[in-house]
Amino acid sequence: MKKIAIIGGGVAGLSAGIYALKSGFACDIYEQHIFAGGQCTSWKRKGYHIDNCVHWLTGTNPSTQMHQVWKELHVLGDDIPVIQNESFLHLESEGESLDLWQDTHRLRQDLLQLSPVDADAINEFVDQIEVYKGMDMPALKPIEQLSIKEFWLLLKKLRPIGKIHGKLSRISLQQYAKRFKHPLLQKMILAYMPHTYNVSSWLFVLGTFCSGNGALPKGGSEGITHRMIDQFLALGGTIHTRKKAVAFTYGKKCISGVTFSDGTTATADYYIAACDTAVTFKQLLHPKYIDKFFKEHYSNKQAHPVYSSFNTYLAVDADTSFLGDTTWFDCYPYWAVGRVQKNILLKNFASEPGFSPAGKNLLQTLLAQYEDDFERWEDLYLRYPEKYKEEKARLAQQIVERIETQFPVFKGKIEVIETVSPYSFYRFCGAYKGSYMSFILTPYAPKKSHKGRIKGLSNLYLSGQWLQPPGGLPNAAVTGRFTIQRLCKAEGIPFNQG
Repeated sequence: MKKIAIIGGGVAGLSAGIYALKSGFACDIYEQHIFAGGQCTSWKRKGYHIDNCVHWLTGTNPSTQMHQVWKELHVLGDDIPVIQNESFLHLESEGESLDLWQDTHRLRQDLLQLSPVDADAINEFVDQIEVYKGMDMPALKPIEQLSIKEFWLLLKKLRPIGKIHGKLSRISLQQYAKRFKHPLLQKMILAYMPHTYNVSSWLFVLGTFCSGNGALPKGGSEGITHRMIDQFLALGGTIHTRKKAVAFTYGKKCISGVTFSDGTTATADYYIAACDTAVTFKQLLHPKYIDKFFKEHYSNKQAHPVYSSFNTYLAVDADTSFLGDTTWFDCYPYWAVGRVQKNILLKNFASEPGFSPAGKNLLQTLLAQYEDDFERWEDLYLRYPEKYKEEKARLAQQIVERIETQFPVFKGKIEVIETVSPYSFYRFCGAYKGSYMSFILTPYAPKKSHKGRIKGLSNLYLSGQWLQPPGGLPNAAVTGRFTIQRLCKAEGIPFNQG
């Protein structure tokens, strides 16, 4: 029985581990943190359950390929309820409001009523969402393992999207928003994602949600990771925590072992780097092994930027159910680590009553942060640790004040119980520039995926969201599956999806 050592116990590492065990390999996962799960993580604070990752999940529609993968990993299934919200996002600005409804007929009617002068742009927008509802993320085989028939069936299925995707992938959200005259419709395009994203990414999100393929498994991040961990362990795998990999050692055109920060080592027949690829290339491997794909993506920051967020978690001694799931609103300006902010994005966990003590509720705010923001947080943490704490507390208090202004019913009833800066994502997960997603899909470069192989190292494979921008949990899980399919082919053995 061949043995695999997986570096990184996030969703990609767990996915690879589960499929490896099902396919007849022995498998150990080495995770630097005190528990597996990577950035799909949660923890407790003052009796509240802090979920710092998943707000919706591609693959909840049973007819999709991604749903099949999640079922095989026991993330989804008939015994696992999902939360399907009526609205993806509620926006409020200057006394007006709108909702991005799952029901596209209702969405079209509401937008036309709000701004009849934008009828052409509105109809085109909703028609585009309808097209993207047909998107089924290819998730069952790497592209090079598709048969001719499977490849042509895939092209046929994606043809309706392909007709508009090429054009829309070359338009930024900032450019697309200018098609609308009404200010709130412009904000509708720009509110949820960084403005440098291409508009096809936003339409993919809305199409996914509107097709019922973007709901949320009950239990959030903890439910996802615990079910994957339980399956991996039940199949006979072993997870080693507090094992921070610091270097690979080399044999003849292969990896011969991995060394950890505590001085211990591990050996295997195959190695899968399922950690952040910046860690793989900057710490574990010699710099000569970074290839053209990653050189381009890490160096061309206009074409391939990354982003993170500053998150606050707020205990609320009041009913929050009237907010719906996610709310965006304009507010009076506030200062956030070198940048003026003028709005708040608010996530409501009322649909998960177990996340809060009885009679209480939990809110989360997410403030988009970019590479220069990350560097300011890093500088504060490393040079002025007390100022780092003070800045987090100051920013959180400004956010609370603006929420209380927008929703006076919360006045005096909000307590800050947790703050997470972009540097937190780096400290605990090794995330490049604090990014919890992969490279942003911009209009300045076509989307490309990496096959997870490094030239000159026959027994090393890569897995993780960075191989398939823009990343996220589905891409992490899929790359874990693809890695084992490629490894099985190299070994000449059948892949078992279980």
